[in-house]
Amino acid sequence: MNSSIFLKNYGFILIKNYFNTNSVNFDLTNYLLSASKFSDGVITSIPQPYMAAISQRIKSIIPDLAKDLDLKIASNRFAYCAISIDQSNAAPQLKKPFNYHQDPKVVPGGVLNWHLDHYSYYLHQDHTNWLICYIPIFKPSKHLTNLAIVPTDVVKQHDPHLHRKIQGRGAMRFRCVETETLEWFEMRFPGQSIKVGDWFAIDDFDDSSPGFKLNIDLEAHKVVPELEVGDLLIMRADVIHRTHDAGSDRISVRCDAIPLNAARLDTWRGLIWLSVQYPFMGAKRRYNIAKWLRHEWPNRLRLHKT
Repeated sequence: MNSSIFLKNYGFILIKNYFNTNSVNFDLTNYLLSASKFSDGVITSIPQPYMAAISQRIKSIIPDLAKDLDLKIASNRFAYCAISIDQSNAAPQLKKPFNYHQDPKVVPGGVLNWHLDHYSYYLHQDHTNWLICYIPIFKPSKHLTNLAIVPTDVVKQHDPHLHRKIQGRGAMRFRCVETETLEWFEMRFPGQSIKVGDWFAIDDFDDSSPGFKLNIDLEAHKVVPELEVGDLLIMRADVIHRTHDAGSDRISVRCDAIPLNAARLDTWRGLIWLSVQYPFMGAKRRYNIAKWLRHEWPNRLRLHKT
């Protein structure tokens, strides 16, 4: 089965040893180990010279793959960042008093629980024409800090309603009801019959919907590809995923193949355009875009002065 068919059917593909050691160089690793993070653990604004070899390899595979999938991506520009995980064996922390909008439990180490990515959807609202590439840069063990994925065909088979709801979507979390979090779910979904073990989608974009109950146990149907430095994991943006564990430190470069008509938010014109649009957004989107703008404006001004 070729890569495009695999991606279409399952939502992801792993290519072993796609990058050689010259692509994953010491300078890039050293820079990422000391770089500052945004609020969601993402490292932005990676200097282009560090990314040259990786960019060249990405450009040699993603445009043709997107064409085979009939995805309308901007084949001449990709968005790069890095994601850092800190080793932690601590148990998830219960956050009380409960907040309607925030998770009742927080996982330590920068680990993200089941979700569809948020900021990419807040910014562009198109996860159909979007591919995500993960490249481990620093990863001591192939058995630890991998990405857990619920394949597209599994979701379609076990929960057709969920499959329809997440096509092209982002900004969603997926959580299982536990004894200590039952109260939070009853607050979030009043009037519904809720019991421990139920799964829910938490909608963080649509102001008219808190989310909905699932008919699938995500943990029971996950797959966890084992990644090593130099491997390439390609995933559609509307595939449910999470960080599997924080058993070790890990830094991965992420490359996003973005929609063809995506706004150029990396330019001053794009930043100003988004700032002007901000007051007219829905409340959930506006709350998160505000955090992004508060980070981006000072950072852009700082870079402009240097």
